[in-house]
Amino acid sequence: MRTINVGVVGCGEVAQRVYLPEFHRLHDKATLVAVCDQVEERAEAAQQRFGARTYYTDFERFLRESNAEIVVNLTPHQAHVPISIAALAAGRHVYTEKPLAQSVDDATLLIETAQGRRVKLACAPITLLLPTLQRWQQLLHRGTIGRATFARAQLLAPATWDGFSADQVWYFAAGSGPLMDGGVYALTALTGLLGPALRVSAMAGTIMSEHVIRHGPAAGRRWRMEVEDSAHLHLDFGGLFATLDVSWCVQASRNGTCEVYGEHGTLSGDPTYANTPIHIFRPGSGWTVEEPTSRWPREDDWVQGVAHLVDCVRHNTAPVNSATHARHVLDIMLTALRSAREGRALALQTTFSQPMTQ
Repeated sequence: MRTINVGVVGCGEVAQRVYLPEFHRLHDKATLVAVCDQVEERAEAAQQRFGARTYYTDFERFLRESNAEIVVNLTPHQAHVPISIAALAAGRHVYTEKPLAQSVDDATLLIETAQGRRVKLACAPITLLLPTLQRWQQLLHRGTIGRATFARAQLLAPATWDGFSADQVWYFAAGSGPLMDGGVYALTALTGLLGPALRVSAMAGTIMSEHVIRHGPAAGRRWRMEVEDSAHLHLDFGGLFATLDVSWCVQASRNGTCEVYGEHGTLSGDPTYANTPIHIFRPGSGWTVEEPTSRWPREDDWVQGVAHLVDCVRHNTAPVNSATHARHVLDIMLTALRSAREGRALALQTTFSQPMTQ
């Protein structure tokens, strides 16, 4: 079966830390034909380091001249829509980093454009592709803990990480923040396990007006928060409730990332990463630990999202990490922020159909 030509747009920290270093593992199914970044030094360095055939600094030229069949959109959040819509309109399949868009209407436009051009659109995060999350789905489907009765999740961490650079000032701007950047993982997991939510209520605010970069090339720099840095969500799944806490004002936490409670037990662990154990509680037998039966090369193996889309193109199948699911998660996040401003529970606009692992 032929290999698929792939081009990467956005050669920043995420591309060079997570995606491009792992792209060589797709050699039997995909070829990196081009990279594109508006900063020429960065584009050229990525092309030379990771073996792309060529590089571009102009995205329109990239679309005209490169033979990339799949465009991997690794630009900042606020640029996702214009890059994705142009690529889809040009008849290219698209894999985009999260969030899919900045509004539900824009997400719908992307979905409709992909459908109209008969190309595929898949969205990070890779949560639904993880063997960990799929095992959680299996355990719930098989009734291991009985009927689900409640769930909770959290993403609590400092705002930045080792290697955070001054180029990532957009991280603190409108359209980003801990919910859009981090909460998306937990929400993708919760909805992947429990299905689409019906409504949401939330509290959100800016607890720390400034965040100081502690490590990396921008150490010591201060940036003002332009968005809420903490949020607490209540989700209604129709007879089943869940909560989500996200904050950039926490240095560390020993709480589990996710727990699903049932009539006959509890699942606890982190279904948002590969290679994580599942802690299972059953009355009478207490807690047991199920270690993963299959391991990925790395816990944050995000290039697997690109690999999955490559397989979908080769076999003409639909992506598991679908744009309709990503739109629903976006709907939850945006509606939650509006709920916090208005002080009331709000119905969600969207739904999705996601096949469960049997």
